Amino acid sequence: MPPKSVIVIGAGIAGCSSAYALAQRGVKVSLIERHEHIAMEASGNPQAMLYPRLSGDDSASQFALAGYLYSLELISKLHLQAKDFHACGMLQLGFNDRELARLQKVLSWKEAAQHLQLLDPAQASQQAGLALPHPALYFANAAWLNPAALCRALISHPNISVKTSSNPNKVLKNNGLFEIYAGELCLEKADAVILANANQAEDLGMSLQLKTLSVRGQLSLVKASEVSFALRTIVCSDGYLSPAEQGVHTLGASFSSDQSLAIDEYDHQANLNKLNSYSPALHDSLKNSVVGGRVSFRCTSADYFPLVGELLDHAAIMAAPPRPNANPSSLPWTDGLYVNLAHGSRGFTSAPYCGEILASLICQESPAINPTMLSLINPNRFLLRKLGLKKLARSLPAVVASGIKPTLG
Repeated sequence: MPPKSVIVIGAGIAGCSSAYALAQRGVKVSLIERHEHIAMEASGNPQAMLYPRLSGDDSASQFALAGYLYSLELISKLHLQAKDFHACGMLQLGFNDRELARLQKVLSWKEAAQHLQLLDPAQASQQAGLALPHPALYFANAAWLNPAALCRALISHPNISVKTSSNPNKVLKNNGLFEIYAGELCLEKADAVILANANQAEDLGMSLQLKTLSVRGQLSLVKASEVSFALRTIVCSDGYLSPAEQGVHTLGASFSSDQSLAIDEYDHQANLNKLNSYSPALHDSLKNSVVGGRVSFRCTSADYFPLVGELLDHAAIMAAPPRPNANPSSLPWTDGLYVNLAHGSRGFTSAPYCGEILASLICQESPAINPTMLSLINPNRFLLRKLGLKKLARSLPAVVASGIKPTLG
């Protein structure tokens, strides 16, 4: 039976998307956020770029395209204000032989071809509004958005209650209900829980062994120049540059294992240096124009696919590893404990789609994703692979989606 109530921990894009998808199905959702406001971590950047990173007809590209199209459809239903969402289009530049080969491969993929076109340098320059020296894939519907505004729109639903400034540190299950604690205070009780709190998911008193990675990212805010002010589209190579809003571009973003929140001038310079692959003239006009920046930490996985679905009991699996031919329905599931995590630098492309998939699984509907793709985001894949159970890992999604998984408490 689908749960009547669900607690979602974490009010970034993954948590807000999960809450929205469940609320739309009539489920009562309690959204718990440790910060004073929602969307304060990686979802707190001033702008997010909504576009897919494609490499051809492979699993990663299929997933990225599906997520991109879902996000566009969802945002159209939410009617964000023009100041918070602009489908300005995006140009992915073929700035070297490798990138140009990738663009050609993407263009040959029929499923993607209807959503993009290949422009020569003159056409790309005309579309961008300034001179670009490279051919480019043009995604006409790609957009920038205000992350916090999208999160607020998602949780403005009568079935969602929000509790901020609440930092849970323990999850228990008693008499079939999950209990969420901050110290000794029980914050909420519900039939099921979704962990959508990114790098903090392992801090809840459970041995989850999710193996997520925290990756530092710094974006740069750059005052527009006379040259750059003409930019009309997002431009992307190994970084991105947005059109100027209120005279300022968003330029990003760096990748680092450093765990400091302090703004690093070296990272500003690295972001600026990427502009040389767009246009040396653009770089020269902006190289001394940084006016600010922001650091956040992406949550990602070893294979770059997110972690989405119900969790197995890690301790029970390790204590008594199943046979390779075990029936997936007989495994020790932590019934009612789910995750929507590890969206990396593409959270606004993948998290809303994953929120919808997760809500369909929780409500025992057939998810709008095929079993092969579902296996790629299954949160138990690393645990089973560690035990040499790759075939079993691939078979889990069909069992979960069929609704035949037994309740083991």
